[in-house]
Amino acid sequence: MDGSAIAFQRVTKVYQHRQVALADVSFEVPTGSTVGLLGANGSGKSTAIRTTLGLIAPTAGTVKVFNQPMTPEAKALRHRLGYLSDDPVFPKDINAIEYLTFVGQAFGLSKLERNARMGSFLRAVGLSDDAGRRVGTYSTGMKTRLGVAASLMNEPDLLIWDEPTAGLDPISRMQTLDLLERLRGNKTVILSSHILGDIDRVCDRLVILNKGQLLFNGPRDELENRLPQSVLELRISGDTHTFRQEIQVRLKRTDLCRDGGRLRFEIRKEENVGHLISQLLELAKILSVTIEGINSTGRQLEDAYLKLITDDEFRGFDLAGTP
Repeated sequence: MDGSAIAFQRVTKVYQHRQVALADVSFEVPTGSTVGLLGANGSGKSTAIRTTLGLIAPTAGTVKVFNQPMTPEAKALRHRLGYLSDDPVFPKDINAIEYLTFVGQAFGLSKLERNARMGSFLRAVGLSDDAGRRVGTYSTGMKTRLGVAASLMNEPDLLIWDEPTAGLDPISRMQTLDLLERLRGNKTVILSSHILGDIDRVCDRLVILNKGQLLFNGPRDELENRLPQSVLELRISGDTHTFRQEIQVRLKRTDLCRDGGRLRFEIRKEENVGHLISQLLELAKILSVTIEGINSTGRQLEDAYLKLITDDEFRGFDLAGTP
């Protein structure tokens, strides 16, 4: 499979002349890749997904899917897509078998094909034993798994899953990630998730948005390589806000983590780690902060992602102060 499954060309989306959701965004998704779509709330992820699906049209620019323009009228093109929303809604009074039968009929599948796929996908998402229950009795996680099965019924070439592991128990989450790994290379997958561990496990590429602008598009390793080989991580309690501020002022260190109980710092090759730890312990003693644990880790996707977002935020402040 060659070429681009998705191509955004200078896409801008403005809602009601008041909100810029996407601003001159261009990127391509190679066919057969598994791409993690990352960004905080309000970053433009949902708009990017909706334009890819042809549910809305961009204000400017073009979106192509499999080298064809995607528009709200592109019905045949959407038949090649499978979609799972972050909050799937189903009729309450039918069961999973009846719902998947309806989905199969909507795509024009024969009875034989519908039943074969239905059985296979219900088993893949762990719903075989509950397929006869009314969907209204399903838990949030079970509804998500039914949505996964429904998104696969038309054997799509492109899958777009929005928070597919949200609300899942550990076993169901593992099954979903295993399914994604089996799909890798056979289908193009866009995975939008706030769970960076899931992205790290199954995605080979990343698209990162922040406040409507594209920050990164490329192989995951390329982003991680922007970090040093090692990171020092501290688990702390007490006045963490002051401790964080004093570290930045006194030690000229930038924290890579936004978790109040954790701090992460780059460790440079030439650096004496023991001396750095001594400085941190001394400062913690002065500020009555308890360091509950210290360990050194290799570079991680979470660190690279947070550093990219943090750098972009500070760059925004710099630009705001520029005449």
